[in-house]
Amino acid sequence: MALFKLERFAEAAEEARTALAITPDDNIALRTLARSTLSLGDIEGTIAALTDLLPSSVNEAVAGIRALLRHGEVQAAARVSAVAPARIESCDSEVLPRIVTLLRQQALRKQNPAPERMAAFEMALALAPDNAALRIDFLRLLASAGEAGAFAHNAKLVTDATALADASATLARDVGNRARQAFRDQRWQEAHEWLQAGGRLGLEQAAGDLAERIKARRLAEARKVLVAKEPDSQEHTAALLADYPEDGAARSLHARALIANRHYAQAKTLLQAVSAQGAATADDYVQLARACRASQDIESAIGACFDALALRHEDPTALVLLGHLLPGRE
Repeated sequence: MALFKLERFAEAAEEARTALAITPDDNIALRTLARSTLSLGDIEGTIAALTDLLPSSVNEAVAGIRALLRHGEVQAAARVSAVAPARIESCDSEVLPRIVTLLRQQALRKQNPAPERMAAFEMALALAPDNAALRIDFLRLLASAGEAGAFAHNAKLVTDATALADASATLARDVGNRARQAFRDQRWQEAHEWLQAGGRLGLEQAAGDLAERIKARRLAEARKVLVAKEPDSQEHTAALLADYPEDGAARSLHARALIANRHYAQAKTLLQAVSAQGAATADDYVQLARACRASQDIESAIGACFDALALRHEDPTALVLLGHLLPGRE
């Protein structure tokens, strides 16, 4: 401590580290290390020292957090506070709101780069997770930055109906614009993600007829991937099915990708579900016959062939399969 008072900060920090190597919970050494590293501009060292000080001396830690704020190190103060916000709040009811306010100011400063603004919002929300106005401000930034996944996640965390109603018009506009732009740029999955995010907030006006147009384009794209036998066809159709789990066409396309990769049992289950919902085509029944035959379910394979022929008489593939499946036929 004497070295610190003499402003020999590097030596004071080293002396404190030596003491902590012997007694890791020495509060005086931790406080000296925090103050010395802050004076040296070693903010990571200050954060580490204050974090270690929190369990045994919250008052000293809060004093260190206030010192960080005086030095303009708002995000460092937030990182320490996030370790035990309830304890800090019980010691000093003013420090957390002050940090949140300063972080919000950083986040709303448009001249700051978007990643820095998002980091400031995330830190503020870690300290004030129920602050609806703060989270809605974050949603606006996420929409303008094109972060569909983060928008959807944070949208689910808004529970204040009044705040949401007040913001719904502008959020609907932002989400709708993002979805339409992604659609124009042929980023079909991203467009779908934006509409899903809007739907979770009750922003139905952001969608219009765009949802069906997006699905049609994504189905068409998946068909092209399958025809081209792209190596990632199964991943592509799996993503499609994840977004439209009850859609017969999405199920059918993923089943075809599964058959191409010899996952016959999974394909059979999917195609049987398509048949059960009354959405199966002759091609679906041919694929079902193939999956059943490969998994040694001969009776079901024969039945699928006849179902295909009922929809498309003289279907050549179904007839060839029956030639292999029926007894006495080659």
